[in-house]
Amino acid sequence: MRKILYILLIITSLFVIIGCETEEILGKKVEEARMTIDIETNELSYESSLFSAEFTTNEGYELIINLNENVYFDQNFELYINDMLIEFESYDITPTFLSYRFDDINEINPDYIVDVDVTFNLNGGSLTKSDFENVEPDSELTITTKNDPYGSTFTIIDDTRYLLTYFHKILIKYNETYDAYEVVYVDPVTTSMNQIEIDDYEYVIAVDQYFEDEDILNAISSYTTEEKILKFIIFDQDLDTYEDGPLVAKFYTEDIVSESFHQTLTEPSSLPIPIRDEFVFVGWFLDDQEVTTYPSYKLIDDVYEITYEARWEEYSMNDLESYLNDLIPDEVYEDISLPTEYSGFTISWSSSDENIIKPTGEFVRPYVAQAVTLEAVVTSSDDTQTLTYSVSVIGYKSLDKPIASSYIYRAYDMVDDNFFETLDIINTAFILGNSNGDLYGTSYLNNVATYIMPEAKKHGNWVIMSVGPSTEWSTIALSPTKSENFANQIVNYINMYGFDGVDIDWETPTTSESKSYTALMKVIYEKVKENNPHHLVTTAITGGQWQPPKYDLIYSNQYLDYINLMTYGLTSGSGQYQNPLYRQTTYHYPEFLAGRTLSTASIDESVKILRDTYQVDYDKIIVGLAFYGIKQTRTYNAATSSYSTWTSAGSVYYHEIYHSYYNNDDFTEYYDKGAGVPYLINDQGTVFISYDNPKSILEKSRYIIDEQLGGLMFWEYGTDTTGILLQALRTGLMK
Repeated sequence: MRKILYILLIITSLFVIIGCETEEILGKKVEEARMTIDIETNELSYESSLFSAEFTTNEGYELIINLNENVYFDQNFELYINDMLIEFESYDITPTFLSYRFDDINEINPDYIVDVDVTFNLNGGSLTKSDFENVEPDSELTITTKNDPYGSTFTIIDDTRYLLTYFHKILIKYNETYDAYEVVYVDPVTTSMNQIEIDDYEYVIAVDQYFEDEDILNAISSYTTEEKILKFIIFDQDLDTYEDGPLVAKFYTEDIVSESFHQTLTEPSSLPIPIRDEFVFVGWFLDDQEVTTYPSYKLIDDVYEITYEARWEEYSMNDLESYLNDLIPDEVYEDISLPTEYSGFTISWSSSDENIIKPTGEFVRPYVAQAVTLEAVVTSSDDTQTLTYSVSVIGYKSLDKPIASSYIYRAYDMVDDNFFETLDIINTAFILGNSNGDLYGTSYLNNVATYIMPEAKKHGNWVIMSVGPSTEWSTIALSPTKSENFANQIVNYINMYGFDGVDIDWETPTTSESKSYTALMKVIYEKVKENNPHHLVTTAITGGQWQPPKYDLIYSNQYLDYINLMTYGLTSGSGQYQNPLYRQTTYHYPEFLAGRTLSTASIDESVKILRDTYQVDYDKIIVGLAFYGIKQTRTYNAATSSYSTWTSAGSVYYHEIYHSYYNNDDFTEYYDKGAGVPYLINDQGTVFISYDNPKSILEKSRYIIDEQLGGLMFWEYGTDTTGILLQALRTGLMK
């Protein structure tokens, strides 16, 4: 045992002797150097007997370390400045010397706030506009025009007339939740707009397939071909007021707003709040620690990249109830969303009146306002509850006097909110009937379905199918079989296209056909009312004393809800008014023999004829206004100093009167207080125009209200695209 201990002692002594000899040969090593440099004064301090160091500030900054004799840098040498490890690659080092150069003093400032690349993992959620508009979009392009269907510009379209067959098309709709326009459909030049079965969009971004700007064409085609999945678009202007000129659009793809995104953050800041359908946002997490704000990081923290992960949880029953409370409106006037699944819940809906609101949320407007109860049976993995919602269903507009009615024959695509807000009844003209009593009119039905029905259902307007003019009335009316078929066709079209009744425009029956008219109206009325007692049956009859006898009104009156009394176009010659309110037998402009009424051809005379001669209640009479003028002309013979007689020169639309005649110095407008109508006449006395203006419409409105007539209607919307006369009607009838 002693021998073994002696051997170990000898070996240990040898190691000590060898180590001492090695240190004497190689010298002492420096494993690390810790320096402190004052950021304000640049004063250097350190503790070491193995080297000397200096810090200079000439032409940048430099730290120099000189090793003493018999001293060397360890192969794992580390340099610390202000307690921060300096990367080995940042400085130059030799066996006896170290030089560290840098340009900014903040590179060694431990309290300096650094930029950090922050990745936000959305984990199935999406950003809203307030957040992703600060993120670099996939592309930023400039639209230059609105409603250019010819392909020469990068355009945005809200006119549904254009087919855009040879265009790349992006259909978008405003999403209130995201405060951005959401892409609802894309088409890479495969079809026309009328073949795309998407109704729920507001605008189309369109680029011709051969558009000359390749950058724009390539960007848009990458979206329409779905090489990139486009989600949202943000514009630098309000699309509701945009008319033309540069419109900057930022395009955000799915990977930007729905997967993850990056931001470079420096100062402390709040974090974005993403959204995810059917989930509640719990918060952002760094590893397993929740982060409510970005804290900022100092240089000493050595943090340059971090990832925040969004975490979500399914709705609780209380969350779902709050969601449904927000979703179900108090008042219903269109289809509503009734989800059957949501965040782990199964929802089964029932309705107290499925004829009005179906369990799917489909809405059919009732003619009378009422309440409907919706019941939701909500089932989760561990619970079942029943939620009840009572909603007020908005019915059709009231037909209490005075009624605001109209005909529309042209300019279906130009109707606006004022049109639907003003009117109670919209007579859409015209569908036609052939000699067998079959209805036809594809273009008409397309116009009604596209431009009238969607907004009318929202506003509660009564949309009436106006039949005629036709040369086949006599053939249909004289045959009971054809009359029966005609009435059945009317009911079928009402049901098929959603009309609220029919207006019969047989404007030229003969006296011998008056009984046939009554027979025809009887079968139409009975079939329409049998189908739906709320539906209206109306007719159009010319004012004055000549036409009413041909309609057998004493007997046919019972089959009419309203008579649209055409108190316009009553004459077109002799310098007489086409549309007077009152009888005026003397000329208002005697020098030119212009401005008086034809016998019985005034509103006042016409309604009294219907009431006194044919026992038609004033409640049923809707009096007509002229949204157009009738022009009469004559010539002057200088040799005889005489004029020819006034003869018709056709119609002049009110917007033509407004734009072309009011500012023509050759014409003067006069108002005949006795007749209650205006007229225009030129200085030579050779042109006379009779029409309605805002003043005459207001006067006729007062007359209608005072006499308790049914209301006012006009012919027709397309003859006044200024909207001035419609606004006068709205004011006069207080709509």
